[in-house]
Amino acid sequence: MSAINISHAKEVIKNLGSTFDTHDFIIQLIKEFERDYLKILCRHLFDSHVFMSAHAEVGRYLSLHAKDLSIEKGIRKNSDNIKDYKSGNQVWHKT
Repeated sequence: MSAINISHAKEVIKNLGSTFDTHDFIIQLIKEFERDYLKILCRHLFDSHVFMSAHAEVGRYLSLHAKDLSIEKGIRKNSDNIKDYKSGNQVWHKT
């Protein structure tokens, strides 16, 4: 079972621009539904790279639910992650 509620994900996406990346989604998720994010983070508490593992889970969620969320994959790009490091990231477009 996913830690992200589909209606919460739709709300987050509604409040993002027409093009966004997974990091943008995560930052907005934290602002709007902090508990969802914390649940994901806690699932990876004992992984060697907690944030990387948790954020990869978010990316997989977006990919698996893209049709239901009315989004599609764009290119990958580097953007600042939550720790302010540049890392590769998926770009999404609203459909």
